[in-house]
This record gives sequence, C-alpha cells and structure tokens, in this order.
Amino acid sequence: MKRAFAPSQLPMQVISSVAINALLFASLILVVGVPVLYMTQSNPEDRRNGEIKKIEIIGGVWFHLVLVNGLISYFV
Repeated sequence: MKRAFAPSQLPMQVISSVAINALLFASLILVVGVPVLYMTQSNPEDRRNGEIKKIEIIGGVWFHLVLVNGLISYFV
C-alpha cells in the first residue's frame, strides 16, 4: 500500500486543516454577522458603539487567520 504523504507531514496537515476550517468559519461569521450587527445598532450615530467594535474584532480575527494560513501553507 502506497501512502500519499509521509508520516512526518501528518501533524502539519492536521494543523493546516484546523486553520483552514477556522478561516472558513470566520468568513461565514463575517458574511452573516456584519450586516446583522450593522443593521441592529442601538445607536447608529455613535461610531464607537458595541456593534461596530464587534465587527472590527471579527475582521481582525479573520485577517490574522489569513496570515496564519499563509504561513502554514508555506510549510505544508
């Protein structure tokens, strides 16, 4: 039986798979959550309200997941 990958590569592929799934999940949250948070603002005139902060946090997490996936894909 011929293996498609070396046994030493298995941990990196698992880490890569987890990182890719986290990025996909964060993208789904951004696509669905940002419009919902934006439309349900308690005070739209206040640009630093809680909903805008949540949108910025989700966007920051997504951006860092993209960077981590790029770094991981270099090693896989």
